[in-house]
Amino acid sequence: MPKIECNEKLFFDAIGKKYTYDALEDVLPCAKAELDEKPDMSQPENERVVKIELNDTNRPDLWSTNGVARQIKLHEGGKTVDYMKLMSNHGNSDYEGRIVEVDPELKDIRPYMVAFMITGKAIDDPMLKDIIQTQEKLAWNFGRKRKSISMGVYRVDQIKFPVKYHAVDPDKTSFVPLACDAPMTCSQILTDHPKGKDFGWILADMKKFPLLSDAKDEVLSMAPIINSATLGAVQVGDKDLMVELTGDNIENLILSANIVACDFADQGYEIKPILVKHPYDTGLGKDIMVPYYFQPTTKTTLGAINKLLGSDFDMNKVVDALTRMGSTVEVKGEEITLSPAPYRNDFLHEVDIIEDVMIGCNVAAFEPRTPQDFTVGRLLPLTEFSRKAKTLMVGLGYQEMIFNYVGSKKDYIDNMLIDGSKVIEIANPMSENYQFIRPEILSSLCRAEAGSANAMYPHKIFEIGKVAYLKEDENTGTITRQHLGFLTAASNANFNTLASEVSSLVYFLDHEYKVVESEDPRFIPGRQAQLIVDGQPAGVFGEVHPQVLENWGITVPCAAGELDLETLMATADTKTEAEKAKDKKVVSTGSTTEAPANNNQKSEAETNPVKYFNEHIELRVAKITKVETNPQGDKLYIETLDDGTGTERIIQSGLRPYLTEDELLGQHVIIAANLAPRKMKGVESRGMLLACDYTEDGKEKVELLTAPWAAPGTIIQIEGAEYNGEKPAKIDIDHFCKIEYRVSGKCFTIAGQKATAAGKPVTTNKADNCEVC
Repeated sequence: MPKIECNEKLFFDAIGKKYTYDALEDVLPCAKAELDEKPDMSQPENERVVKIELNDTNRPDLWSTNGVARQIKLHEGGKTVDYMKLMSNHGNSDYEGRIVEVDPELKDIRPYMVAFMITGKAIDDPMLKDIIQTQEKLAWNFGRKRKSISMGVYRVDQIKFPVKYHAVDPDKTSFVPLACDAPMTCSQILTDHPKGKDFGWILADMKKFPLLSDAKDEVLSMAPIINSATLGAVQVGDKDLMVELTGDNIENLILSANIVACDFADQGYEIKPILVKHPYDTGLGKDIMVPYYFQPTTKTTLGAINKLLGSDFDMNKVVDALTRMGSTVEVKGEEITLSPAPYRNDFLHEVDIIEDVMIGCNVAAFEPRTPQDFTVGRLLPLTEFSRKAKTLMVGLGYQEMIFNYVGSKKDYIDNMLIDGSKVIEIANPMSENYQFIRPEILSSLCRAEAGSANAMYPHKIFEIGKVAYLKEDENTGTITRQHLGFLTAASNANFNTLASEVSSLVYFLDHEYKVVESEDPRFIPGRQAQLIVDGQPAGVFGEVHPQVLENWGITVPCAAGELDLETLMATADTKTEAEKAKDKKVVSTGSTTEAPANNNQKSEAETNPVKYFNEHIELRVAKITKVETNPQGDKLYIETLDDGTGTERIIQSGLRPYLTEDELLGQHVIIAANLAPRKMKGVESRGMLLACDYTEDGKEKVELLTAPWAAPGTIIQIEGAEYNGEKPAKIDIDHFCKIEYRVSGKCFTIAGQKATAAGKPVTTNKADNCEVC
């Protein structure tokens, strides 16, 4: 979060009141801020520095001494400048011949500029430092490291209007930049000057650079890199100053100009507009004068406010709270229309108004209340389906990852070779690294793989998470979906192996499918396919295109895919409904040992989990007689077990990273005996070893559930519960997971009840208070 440093005297003078630091800590929350560090009280008052941390990046107006002081002053009932009178479209429109002319060539370089003038009194040292801080905070955070917004301040008394904002040849144009004594060409500034080294990347690919010069051809600055050492060298004592901002988003530029102008007005400066004439439309016209009020109104109702806050405010209380936050309010019946202050543009929804009401009424004044309504919670169907997919991916040897949902154009568009027409761009991003909503998961997986070159191969990673993209027929114009993305990085990663894994995944998700040719630019032509389920596109997979790998700096072949879990779930739901009658008939005739239909199982598992376990799930003791490694799976053991039936049982487990073969051999383990068989890395696995994980000395460990006193074939029972000897021959993992298996107090529990083997409770040595899987 942004932090600012405030001169103590300047800060308290701007508030109009001096606070103790205990009292200051109490009022700072109204500015979404907190005291980061108190000043050194041994210093003179005019040299003390107050450090403040801001807890909201949506309000750049607070990133300055005057911004925080203004909010505190308003919240405490103080009066401020009438900021609307500063706006050029509200009366302050006499630019008095101060004109800036914009070169048409800048449209594709750095297209927009706004400017204004301050006058009335000389700049002192604390104010100059605050100007520099505001300039850097706006340009760095709000302006994405100067790419979208940069700000320059100049001495007006030495400038001859009209000023030109024009494109120049960087090799043929030179001036003396700040902190230098000799002229440098624009190209030299990018390579040799400290600011050029820091920000030169913004102009590096441009054939011409933006330059600001006056009617005498005296250079003001090369935006957004550096001011000149003459007109751009503002000093203490300067009285009349020109402030300009350039960038690529006109609304953000105007908002930034409004913020700075209001800060100066709070210090007693007079604000005068400068006319900037663009040869092309900016979206707000060609001729722009700032400060300029452009913010839209936002509406809510008194009922909505009280409902969300759990309050019983009357309209007067609400209007007073919003006025204390700097807004203008119009009331019509129960409806409230809010006009933001000129320095704010963070009201996107009525909830933003309600948040300001809460802050304006003092957050600490709200008393906690115990909820009066109680409901029974349960997982959403999509969450249950996603968990099933997650379990299957882990079974296929993949490791789960979690990523951000926002990123850069480079990550989501350029590196992935897509056109970006459906990618959602954030209107007011704080950084170019968080400018877009991710449209797919594969880019996140590629980023993770790009940073994993030092880890032993193969790498198998997946994520289940949200993606969003533009969709015209949706009410909002966008749609959010739950996706599964997966990637394998290895020297032998290929389409055929990935296709077999996709086949296993879709099979255990109870789907029939087909694959058709696809033409996705992210994958190699001819080595990719689209997954079709019930006639609906459900995903794509294939070998990742070499250009994508090169863009990310990935040096090994990768095979990857992405499936839409909501499409898969929708078709699964349809199939379940269609098969219910058939399932019910099969069970009633006794012609199969399949589990009952989903409706009955679900109801029993929820209402009587002990009964459900006894009737459907079989856990038994088995002795591990042989342990081998699966050459196709770097985490897999192939265990041969004696389960008391007289027939050897094969189970695969992902225990190689945690236990040695010797630690497994001879153990009397507990297995899920009636799980449906599934093929993993070429070997059919019949069941699952039960284990739990724990942390020891900062490392993740795994402990098997064992019953060394019990003979192979011993059935695990719930203590005190009547055992039903007849169980379905096969159940899927989804039905198995309907029951909670845990270790509590170092005792293995099933549905909250102790589990026993041969009449003795099953216990652990080290693992405790954890889930069993």
